[in-house]
Amino acid sequence: MDRVRFEEMLAAYGADVGRWPEGERAAGEAFAREHAAEIAPLLSDARGIDQALNVAKMGSDDVPELLIRRILKQAPKPQMSGFDRRALMALAACAVFGVLIGYGGGMFAPPPSDDDSYFSAAFAAPLETAPGDEG
Repeated sequence: MDRVRFEEMLAAYGADVGRWPEGERAAGEAFAREHAAEIAPLLSDARGIDQALNVAKMGSDDVPELLIRRILKQAPKPQMSGFDRRALMALAACAVFGVLIGYGGGMFAPPPSDDDSYFSAAFAAPLETAPGDEG
């Protein structure tokens, strides 16, 4: 086994040679014995990664019940999904103001002076009769 292959196996399976594929174990152990000084930093890093992964794999059975209760007690509570009262109040306020402005706006309109004023106010053009169309 050469250094490149040893590093590949170390990255793939970790520092424990017992986890390596059976065909690679003996060669890996022999390479580690022969090159112990030069691969010591590599093995140290790999052991640190192995420890981190082992801690991450801990199941809920490994965690004390008291710790679980403390974490759940301090965790944020989920918000109830429902209708927000503020949204209802805003909707009601919009409706009230809409009715007031719509109704009150008519009070400021000038009173009609003749029957054609409604048409001209609606279409912004005076009602004209065509020449020859008289009554």
